[in-house]
Amino acid sequence: MKSMSAPTHQPPFNPTDIEAIKKQAFRPSKMVVTGGMPYANGPLHLGHLAGALIPPDIYARYMRMLIGAENVLFVCGTDDHGSTSELAALKANKPVREFIDEIHAKQYKTLMRYSIGVDVYTGTSRDECFPEHKELAQDFIRKLYHNGMLEKRTSRQWFDEKIKRFLQDRLVTGRCPNPKCDNETAYSDECEKCGTQYDPSQLINPLSAVTGTTPILKDTVHWWLDLWKVSEPLRIWIQSKEKKWRQSVFNEVINTVLPALSFDNTHENKYKELKESLPKHKSKYAAGKKVALTFETKDDLIAGRKMLDKNEIPSQLLDGWAHRSISRDVAWGIPMPEDLDPEMKGKTLYVWPDSLIAPISFSQVALKKQGRDPGRFVEFWKDPHARMAQFLGQDNVYFYVLMQGAMWMGTQKEIDRQPLTGEYQLTDVFSCFHLMVEGEKMSKSKGNFFSGDQLLDEKGYSNDQLRYFLAMLSLPEKSSNFDFKSLDERNHFLAGPMNAAFEKPISACHSKFNGIVPEGELLEKVVAETANVVRRYLRSMERAEYGTLLNAVENYARQINSIFVNYKPHDDRHPETERKNGLYSCFYVLKNLMIMLYPFVPDTMERLRISLNLPAEVFRVDELGKPIPAGHKIGEKDVYFPATITEEKKPV
Repeated sequence: MKSMSAPTHQPPFNPTDIEAIKKQAFRPSKMVVTGGMPYANGPLHLGHLAGALIPPDIYARYMRMLIGAENVLFVCGTDDHGSTSELAALKANKPVREFIDEIHAKQYKTLMRYSIGVDVYTGTSRDECFPEHKELAQDFIRKLYHNGMLEKRTSRQWFDEKIKRFLQDRLVTGRCPNPKCDNETAYSDECEKCGTQYDPSQLINPLSAVTGTTPILKDTVHWWLDLWKVSEPLRIWIQSKEKKWRQSVFNEVINTVLPALSFDNTHENKYKELKESLPKHKSKYAAGKKVALTFETKDDLIAGRKMLDKNEIPSQLLDGWAHRSISRDVAWGIPMPEDLDPEMKGKTLYVWPDSLIAPISFSQVALKKQGRDPGRFVEFWKDPHARMAQFLGQDNVYFYVLMQGAMWMGTQKEIDRQPLTGEYQLTDVFSCFHLMVEGEKMSKSKGNFFSGDQLLDEKGYSNDQLRYFLAMLSLPEKSSNFDFKSLDERNHFLAGPMNAAFEKPISACHSKFNGIVPEGELLEKVVAETANVVRRYLRSMERAEYGTLLNAVENYARQINSIFVNYKPHDDRHPETERKNGLYSCFYVLKNLMIMLYPFVPDTMERLRISLNLPAEVFRVDELGKPIPAGHKIGEKDVYFPATITEEKKPV
């Protein structure tokens, strides 16, 4: 008895279900996709590829298949400004401009080697971007200022008296103040060795990385962004994403933005007497012998605080998250508008708000590169029917959700509401956790640090082998491990069963049917399995959940082998009708596989497309579930996934 049911007859193929499934896919009018911007201080490494470059490329390719390439912008570039680039250029003994240009060119070459199909890869300081980026950033600052979103604060910062300039945190090193740590080259505010954060004044034996002299602490004035003023509309927006965003992203930002206060635990008994009469809230013990209360709305917090005050329980707002400095005393950056405040003369925009605004500037550069009006960026960024998706590391979620959300709202005519048509629309965030290599954090000293080029040149892998494996990792849910044994096992599957799924129908078609797709009827189970996998594909791709999806696609590919076992299209001794139905169904599965896998392994699927003699326009979601017609001439078999890596190329 055959494991797959016989062909359907009433009618032989009914595409209605699959067509209905495709119509359920969410199709925005426009789509902007961005990846976390690499610093212009070194080559693209495995972590960049796994978290911030390959996942958004997969997403952008899918969105192009869904709504058309003309409606999608995938933009990225180097994060040029700030101390990181300055320090790297200083160590290389090169001017900053020359250093950044060299790094940018190398990074772009790596992107192309991995077939990362950006519409533009530019940089915040590059000639094609800087004028528009400066104008846009200063427009943001002006609107934030006039909407009361900026406040001036005085702080103490290291100052190099030899060159008469303030030093950013990365330009001062010294002994870590943690008595259990022996790091002599800790940064001004954080030790990378032990992870301790501290006030710059606590750094022991500070030295300027620029001159090698001992800096002094000196007062300086900066603008701070007041996120608290828009915390309520931020909360409402974030809560609307509870079922849409990755759980780790949602939990982090909602637990930050919910209004909260604290009081000394000496008042705990009095609080317990009041607890039931206070607005709805949650309580917990906090550091420093405190009790913290979290309310559902800001109005509830205000009412609750009044009741606490009335009962002589003094409290403090837990709003430290909501105040961030956005200016710096550096020359290498976007200059702050001097006309707003003379004390801002010579200061520049902090690299974080700089990088949050950058994708908008990059979108203008991309449109100009395509020969389109750069002013059309508003169709992508200011239309409620458009969507923006940003891929980044989990430790950057605060900036991309809370700081960016506050900046966007802070440019509106009214800052206490959600954005309207013609205003910057709030973005969706896809974060990932850290990538481990061979079970440990990447480190050059441990020998487990790999640039993207090394994996291609020294380890001998193909770009699609690496793209596929990195897409399967569970980085959206947890820190995941990259190890060469697992990579080679996956490549063994691609070179074996997956290649067989591609090759068998093509070979049988040429050897038994003169290279022509035969007349046939689709097998009932094949249609049912296709409906299931298409439904899952659309849902998973929209949410950028690739790992388990690829497992499902692999299982779908195994149908081809099952058809060959049961219907034997390659065997003349088997009934011709069954052989034709089997091969016709195989090409149906193969076309669907090719489309679904294209965002993940585009070069390999392009070779398969040519073998199937299909037009480039076939890479569309709407082509899923549509058979290759009988009578279609099939091209020659090609080399798809390469054989598994040879022993001599394997890492030691």
